[in-house]
Amino acid sequence: MGLLDNFVFSAFTSGGTDHASPIAMAAQFIQRQPGGITGLVQQLQNAGLDSVVSTWLGSGENSPIDPQQIESVIGSDRIQSIANTLGVDPQTLTQGLSQALPALVDHLSPNGQLPKEEEVAQGLQTLKNLL
Repeated sequence: MGLLDNFVFSAFTSGGTDHASPIAMAAQFIQRQPGGITGLVQQLQNAGLDSVVSTWLGSGENSPIDPQQIESVIGSDRIQSIANTLGVDPQTLTQGLSQALPALVDHLSPNGQLPKEEEVAQGLQTLKNLL
């Protein structure tokens, strides 16, 4: 089992398999991002959130991210489009992302490095199959 597979398994065994769960939304969101999770992390860093993202990659406590920060970086039109695709409202999507992204990125980067995209893609496919 890969890193994301382990995280998804633990999220589902502790929180159920609700399609609108923050972890499920974050995984589907990442799958729709150019460059996947690496692209998303770079986009957040380039938008001035490097100090926030660096805590997710480090071994300490994860700094939170506001739903408004996510919307500002991603763009409201893109958030709306992805929310429509996922069948949730934009506020639910950004709120779910603000809850799940710090833990998801932290879990995927145990040594401060993000996994290879093949491993992320495999884990996201596993999640999709569970839904």
